Amino acid sequence: MYHAAMDVSLIFRKKLAQRVAAALGVTLAAPVAFVGCGAKVVVDSETTGTGGAGGTGSSSDVSSSTGPETSSSTGPAACEGGTGEVTSFLACIPSDVSPSCPTAEGAYPSIAQSLDFCSCLHSVDVGPKPDPSGNGLCCYDVTIELVCAVGRPLLAEDGPAIAPVEAARRGWSEEPLAPNVEGLSADAREALAERWIRDGLFEHASVAAFSRLALALLAHGADESLVRAAHEAALDEVRHARLSLSLAAAYRGAPLAPRGLPEALSLPLGEGLVELAVSTVVEGAVGETLAAVLASEQAERASDPAVRQVLTGIAEDESRHAELAFRVLAFAIAAGGAPVRDAVAQAFHDAAARLPPPPPEPPLPADVAAAHGHVPRGDARAAFVRAMDDVVLPLGRALVEAA
Repeated sequence: MYHAAMDVSLIFRKKLAQRVAAALGVTLAAPVAFVGCGAKVVVDSETTGTGGAGGTGSSSDVSSSTGPETSSSTGPAACEGGTGEVTSFLACIPSDVSPSCPTAEGAYPSIAQSLDFCSCLHSVDVGPKPDPSGNGLCCYDVTIELVCAVGRPLLAEDGPAIAPVEAARRGWSEEPLAPNVEGLSADAREALAERWIRDGLFEHASVAAFSRLALALLAHGADESLVRAAHEAALDEVRHARLSLSLAAAYRGAPLAPRGLPEALSLPLGEGLVELAVSTVVEGAVGETLAAVLASEQAERASDPAVRQVLTGIAEDESRHAELAFRVLAFAIAAGGAPVRDAVAQAFHDAAARLPPPPPEPPLPADVAAAHGHVPRGDARAAFVRAMDDVVLPLGRALVEAA
């Protein structure tokens, strides 16, 4: 499990929670877990992903394999060609009517169904194994792909979609930013450029994600303020992409621009209110809040003035996007009633059992990485857990209880 890290975003999280609560007209109780039936937020600093199954009545934990009890089984393909992080964890499911747990192959369908919306199942590798919680569940070592991203990604069938990047001048990297590159090796500059390219491409794709949200809000008769805020958020993402890619270009010493993003032309726009609400929990209430808190932590630690300025602005913008997500949820619950409310409650429950992976660490000395806005993965994971405990889950609970 993660170790406590310096909590540099405490004030930021408190202000964000209070701001959203005021916008919703709800009162926040002390932070509590919005989970049940054994579900929990699980963070593991030793692996590349996070553990936890989101199904009601199941429990999960992160565990390393100590040796196979049965032969492995790949089962039917549940995800192919994805771009998310691949990791392993211990998945536990209720035993069926038979007196013993199913084989790894037999357990595959139930495990696939138990996973939350951030995960797809590659294989059931080992099991059944003893249930470490003592609840008599059937447990298996599995390999999954995490297909969620921090922030509001543009989700395609096989995970977040981003455009390719090329050396070109099309306005995406022409912001006058000048991070301090003195003393940085060519490899270090390229590592920092790659980090900002990754961020910039996700921000670029988020423009389409907010455009999709605006169309969905129009389709369901949302208030003008929500539709306008969705379009304003899309413009924020244009600016974030420009700033991120401008930093990347400054480190690399050459202009950059995204190529086409054809996935933007095939957005699934036929959502009902339940689908809109669930996607808003995942992409907005969770994704945008975590993005805001992470940017705040990065800004607090960055000593480079240009990087710090960019991250401070992004953190504030992402806070407004998180607020918008909770406002959209309030609208959807008011318009759709109990079915939407119950789906939102379940979505928050599931979100508590799975966190998206933090960004990868660049191959840089720790002091250089911190100066240029990078937070180590262990610290980022700890920040994600605090964001869930202090902001997302208390607000989700208050929203559902007020409905």
